[in-house]
Amino acid sequence: MSFLRGRVFLLFVLVLLTAGSQVQTLPPKIVVVVKSRALAPYNQAVEGLRRTLLARRASVQVREMELPAESGKEALFFQFLEQMQPELIVTIGTQATLSVMRHVQKVPVVFSLVLMTGDLEHLLHARPLNVTGAAMDIPISLQFERLKEIIPDLKRIGVIFNPANSGAAVEEARRAAQISHLKLIEISVTSEAQVLEELQALKGKVDALWSVADSTVFTPRSVDSILLLTLRDRIPFVGLSPSFVKAGALVSFSCDYEDVGAQSAERVLEILGGKSPAELNVAFPRRVSLFLNLSTARAIHLEISRKMQSESRVEFRR
Repeated sequence: MSFLRGRVFLLFVLVLLTAGSQVQTLPPKIVVVVKSRALAPYNQAVEGLRRTLLARRASVQVREMELPAESGKEALFFQFLEQMQPELIVTIGTQATLSVMRHVQKVPVVFSLVLMTGDLEHLLHARPLNVTGAAMDIPISLQFERLKEIIPDLKRIGVIFNPANSGAAVEEARRAAQISHLKLIEISVTSEAQVLEELQALKGKVDALWSVADSTVFTPRSVDSILLLTLRDRIPFVGLSPSFVKAGALVSFSCDYEDVGAQSAERVLEILGGKSPAELNVAFPRRVSLFLNLSTARAIHLEISRKMQSESRVEFRR
């Protein structure tokens, strides 16, 4: 009897060992990262993605690819991508996101570092069922509240925009302005020429000029004019990114690129765990930085409190 019990126990142990070895030998799930370009912010997002997946000990293999610069090579690129049979695709940047969305409908897609305005505004309302992700838009209500701290006399905040591109963003800004007890001065345009014309008449109409990502408004020519004329007329200008502050804008807001990548990884883990992209809301930045140009502040005769300086990343102190 004891011999029989011993054989049963040995068989039980062998079954456990066999089951364990089968679990351990399961191949990792392939997650393909498609970057728009090899830019530093995109690389930081990928680092945040990898670090989060590693910290959660996810059984995934991350393979990194870069979208071809020539549109004629996209078909071959997506043929190769399909042959890889990824469990999920992560896109980094607007260009990669738009391209993958055009070609991929069945595989889950998690985007990262895109602005949900302008070219991707439709994602706010009609997101494909296989798509979710982490945007880089800073909540407008937060921007307006911080601007009131920087510009104590702020009452009228202007925005130049093309309704066809940025209607939803300005609608959100309208609600945020009301909550912050500000008056939003909406200046609609349909061409670069109109942008330049409206800039000449801004003085006395607004206490600050706020930016929304709009391809009609921000062109190489118009950006130079916006920076020059707001400085001339002493109008605080809120740029789209820290690069605008370096060029002469008073202030800009920025997300933490690596943390947005981490937020994308969290969406990846939820989908690999069984959730559908359609049931996951788009994530917005939880870490926000403020950038200031103190040279511009002095030029437009605006005094920035020490508190705001200590809470910001300052460019050009002289």
